[in-house]
Parts: sequence; C-alpha cells; structure tokens
Amino acid sequence: MTDPEYFYALYDTLVHRVHHTRRGFDSLSEPEKVYYVLTLLRNEINNGGFDQYFFNSSGSHYSRAEAELAKLGATQTLALLHEAKEIIFLGISVPADIKLRRKHMLSLDTCKPALARRLEAINQRFYALPDEVTPRLEAFAQEHGLVEKD
Repeated sequence: MTDPEYFYALYDTLVHRVHHTRRGFDSLSEPEKVYYVLTLLRNEINNGGFDQYFFNSSGSHYSRAEAELAKLGATQTLALLHEAKEIIFLGISVPADIKLRRKHMLSLDTCKPALARRLEAINQRFYALPDEVTPRLEAFAQEHGLVEKD
C-alpha cells in the first residue's frame, strides 16, 4: 500500500495551489479537483461536522462533492450529506456563494438548539461509519496518477 504521507503531501500541494495561485481551483486537473473536493469534505466533517462543512468555503463545492461521492460509491457518506443539506437548506439548493450560504445558515438561529441536535446526530452517525471515503480516494489518486502505485 502507498505510504499515507504521499496522500497528505498531495492534499497539501492542492491546497497550496487553490489558495496561493492566481488560478486557484481552476488550476487543478479534473482528477485533482475530485481529490481536493472530497478530501476537503472529509476533513471538514471530521473537524467540525456537516455544519462546518457548509459554513466554510468547502460548502461552495457541495454539488461537485455530491456528484463525486456518488461516482465513487460512497453511498453512506452521500446519504448523510443529503440529510444534513436538507436540515440546513430546507429543500433549496446549496448556494455556491459563501456569503449567501452563511446568511441562510445564520438565519436559522431561531431553532438553533433543535437544529444543532439534529446535525450532531448526523455527525455522530458519520463518525460511527467505517471510513468509506479515504480508501476510495486513495485508490482514485493511484488510478489517476496523482500518487505512484506500489
């Protein structure tokens, strides 16, 4: 199996290109975009839950993350992502614009305790799952030449 350090280095390189180059996300190849978007999703949820994912810039990639999770067959993560999206966005599309997304999310403060409990339950279900994203992403990275195969 490929050393996990290669995957960390890959993600760090992609983050640098997205945040510190003029073309940003557009500078990434299609496979790099998939790896970046899904690693970002996984990392944000693991760090602060689905609400953090949607509140931060990562939420701008929701549509792409949804499509790529489906392609990779990460069905349990995809189902939880949909569930969290429905709780937060109440049947509307997730705005790609961070300001609009945050404005909507902050307007939900009237039901904050109930909302927080529902989202925390989804977070706990995610944390209890076997990690279905990481092994699929690692295989994807190897198949697309983002890291060397063993």
